[in-house]
Amino acid sequence: MKPRTFFLAVTAALLTFAPVACKKKAGGLDVYVLGVMGTGVMVEEGDGEAEVTRPALWKNGVEVTPGLGDGASVYCVYVSGKDVYLAGNVRVAGPENDGEGKSLLTLWKNGVARQYSDGSVLYTVNSLFVSGNDVYMAGLENNDKDSSLVTLWKNGVAQSLGGRGSIDSLFVAGGDVYVAGCLYGKVGEPFVATLWKNGVAQRLGDGKDNSSAMSVSVSGNDVYVAGYEAVKTGAEREVVATLWVNGEAKRLGDGKRASEAHYVSVSGKDVYVVGRKDNEQGATEATLWKNGVAQRCDGLPILRSQSDICIYGGDAYWVGVQSNEQGGSTATLWKNNVPQPLGDGKANTWANSVFVVGGGEAATL
Repeated sequence: MKPRTFFLAVTAALLTFAPVACKKKAGGLDVYVLGVMGTGVMVEEGDGEAEVTRPALWKNGVEVTPGLGDGASVYCVYVSGKDVYLAGNVRVAGPENDGEGKSLLTLWKNGVARQYSDGSVLYTVNSLFVSGNDVYMAGLENNDKDSSLVTLWKNGVAQSLGGRGSIDSLFVAGGDVYVAGCLYGKVGEPFVATLWKNGVAQRLGDGKDNSSAMSVSVSGNDVYVAGYEAVKTGAEREVVATLWVNGEAKRLGDGKRASEAHYVSVSGKDVYVVGRKDNEQGATEATLWKNGVAQRCDGLPILRSQSDICIYGGDAYWVGVQSNEQGGSTATLWKNNVPQPLGDGKANTWANSVFVVGGGEAATL
């Protein structure tokens, strides 16, 4: 059973978190988990059934129910000071797109919506970052002539990043804007891990085989990018988890078995990378690399799309889904491999993102 793609709306007064980010706050430590909860209503979707869901928010394990009604599909959230920013789309009913209607690129600030498209072009925002008074979004443009055009928005003004590809991460530091993803080549050519700084592309992969940048973080003068690159090992090619530091590739995997790096976070002098790798038996294990040394993480889902990670004060928090005794899904928070199920177990739940806030030094993924 899978959750149906849901309309996510968040009440600004309730929301004090941001996915894939950790922020400073005086006082105690609070852990927020964003996900969805099943309603028990099943609908036909694709080649099977999907359960209709509603948004769910847990603070320190206790559910808080957000909601602004239907119509808004929110992909990213960022909190800056007392302001809560949401980025996504608003679907307007109509005959367009075979009856699906129009999808308007939308930014919400404290619940007030501002639209940046008329629906003639489909935009998807994959990452959001707020720096001072400036709001940055990164994602894709799909028009009637081309698709997957990598795009950066600053305060709603779009800037093409030059080609087709994918966008996975956005980070702003010292007035510089960093975007991580990949660029597609011509048909049959590899896609190449790419880091954009202020709109200028730097190819991280060698272009001989597929590579992708999946997360970017900046600490001081150092820029860290986590991803993967296929390398030749004998007669074969294997995907290897890779951390690029200021453009220089450092292999986290041994190249003998497949591995990928999905997230990078820097806390003080420590660099954390989360991803997955295959073991000697051929099974895939979720893995946390701390300063290049791998640690197995049994609870962590192995697919990037199934989890979110936050490193805070040397502790690793992640969210995902476990199967419960009834065969359903239970949203779960792990802290350093110790699981905490969320919800009462009566309804299916899924966790998508985690945000940790408290005293001490914060790390941003």
